[in-house]
Amino acid sequence: MICDDFIFYDTNQEKVVTGHINEFVVIKDSRVYGYYKTEMEAFKSMVGNELGTFMVKRCQEPGTDVVEYFNNAVAFA
Repeated sequence: MICDDFIFYDTNQEKVVTGHINEFVVIKDSRVYGYYKTEMEAFKSMVGNELGTFMVKRCQEPGTDVVEYFNNAVAFA
């Protein structure tokens, strides 16, 4: 479950990101599946897996993560 994968990343962030800053990590079932130079490469590596069953995250130094929120309900007047 993706929530468990985020908890795994958050708990093990220092170990997960060491040597991979600014690369993209793929985590599924609380296991690191691989590191990739681009987000697209990371997603392509998981072809055949249902979206929502794995997590793709940019490796950042602990304490420097940025939370992104996307919403299509924005209106400009």
